Amino acid sequence: MRCNSSFFKIFGKNFLSTFWLLFSLFTWRQISLIILRNFSDHMQGYEMSFLSYAVYYLASASLTIISSYFKEKFNHKNYYLWIIVAIVSYISLLFCSNLLPFAFLSGVSVGMGIPLCLAYFADNTYIENRGKSGALTFFITSLSFPLLVWIQENYLFFGLIWIIIALLVIFLLKPKVAIEEVERKISFRTILTNRQFILFFLSWSIFCFIDAFEAPILDNFLEKSFSSSTINFLANIGTVVTAFAILLSGIVADYYGRKIVLTYGFVTLGLAYAIIGVAYQNVLSWLIFSVIDGAATGLFIVIFVFTIWGDLSQKGLREKYYAIGSLPFFLIFFIQKLLFPYVVKIPVSAAFSFASFFLFLAVIPLLYAPETLPEKIIRRRELRKYVEKAKKIREKYEKEKD
Repeated sequence: MRCNSSFFKIFGKNFLSTFWLLFSLFTWRQISLIILRNFSDHMQGYEMSFLSYAVYYLASASLTIISSYFKEKFNHKNYYLWIIVAIVSYISLLFCSNLLPFAFLSGVSVGMGIPLCLAYFADNTYIENRGKSGALTFFITSLSFPLLVWIQENYLFFGLIWIIIALLVIFLLKPKVAIEEVERKISFRTILTNRQFILFFLSWSIFCFIDAFEAPILDNFLEKSFSSSTINFLANIGTVVTAFAILLSGIVADYYGRKIVLTYGFVTLGLAYAIIGVAYQNVLSWLIFSVIDGAATGLFIVIFVFTIWGDLSQKGLREKYYAIGSLPFFLIFFIQKLLFPYVVKIPVSAAFSFASFFLFLAVIPLLYAPETLPEKIIRRRELRKYVEKAKKIREKYEKEKD
């Protein structure tokens, strides 16, 4: 009983339902993007490929906002509808030669699921352990991503079977809606004028923009400058570091707080871009960048995707916070597809210096942002650490005395 109680205290009483909802959502998003990429590779011309991605990302962004509005307005939280739409989008592949219906419906399903599932996660986790819960959830989910590459050859069979299984398991788990008395509904205007929300949102938007803007430049430069074995080595290093950073960032964010961890993350990533901006022909500088970028990516995903919007919102009124907080992620990738033919022409030294400057600039909002982890929790853990240290010193002193 003590072990079970400890587990529930860390991860929440409905952790299995919470995990499965998010696991299903993020794996489905990965599957849908793999299908889009495979179909786009066989399309004639950049325009049709761009149109498919545009429909997908804009549908995701639009439905994220729309679904969060209607879920709060009618107080109805259907945890099955988004995955039913996903199944319908998959069936559209069998009957439509055009990719646009799938792009639209799969984007709709992801957009419907994100605010609902992430709000459910926040409602069923404790603030002092929300970082660890999000880290564990995303770490386990990310382990499945390499396996999903198999879909590239068998997507019609595997993808459909997977989302049907996901739907059946959700029906069996029956996620329970937390009935919470709230004084009033919250509007988008209230959130967008909330100083705390805006400060974190600005830093998050800057990171998303830099990450999307720099990715094509990085890939293009590496392909032209280094061998495929070196590129694969750097990619593998970044992937491994990201995996460990996901787990570690949740622990650190719950112990020291979100603000200080984010600040160090932005400063370190800015330095990494500055290094490759100066020594972009040196393999060692790229190795350092891969390690730092992988660590920062894991850190920002755990805090900005799972943690911070739940900290800032009230139980029962979290969908809109997560809806707005996820917008940079959708819109920036859409802009990346739009600007791809142009950004690859930018000189690498200028591009990396640009990234470094804006990442340091992203620290400024964080300096004025409040710490969302309650101070009493941080002080309590520090006090516990000092007490344990004092006990060890006392024990050591008593042994020496004897």
